[in-house]
Amino acid sequence: MLKRVEDYVSKWDMLKKEDKVIAGVSGGADSVCLLFVLLELQKKISFELIVVHVNHGLRGEDADADERFVKKICREKEIPCLVYSEDVETIANERKQSIEEAGRNVRREVFEKAMELYGGTKIALAHHMNDNVETFLMNAVRGAGLKGLGGIRPVAGPFIRPLLCLERKDIESFLESRQIYYCTDE
Repeated sequence: MLKRVEDYVSKWDMLKKEDKVIAGVSGGADSVCLLFVLLELQKKISFELIVVHVNHGLRGEDADADERFVKKICREKEIPCLVYSEDVETIANERKQSIEEAGRNVRREVFEKAMELYGGTKIALAHHMNDNVETFLMNAVRGAGLKGLGGIRPVAGPFIRPLLCLERKDIESFLESRQIYYCTDE
């Protein structure tokens, strides 16, 4: 699996030695896999890595537990970890957006802010093949044009998606084989 991701990253020219990567890590399986894959790639490419965790303020103690979990991994792996707490429900109401849309927008804004503040060059997100299929289908139902039917792009500006070549089952197998724990939403 790691070789497949490494080849994919190379094919799309996602990472270079001079990069400072902001990695979005929620604590869930996909983002924890992203973090551990980036740590493996870092051994070969030597880019800098900073983790950003966004606590949406929506799930009370569960969200706080996810935050503590991400901080713990980062402490253990000696990775800088930035935590942002946002009141996504209030933001959604103010912007007249769904909670999901507001959450996506807030995360994007936080990642871009962190990139600017810390001199980041790339923002790594944990989208995978299953997300891409879901995005394609949703865009098709909405009547999207050719751009929308293209699904999630591996590289879009500073955003990179190294796991887009993997299915969710690959991610789960990787984590299980390495006995890497992650948070699960109720």
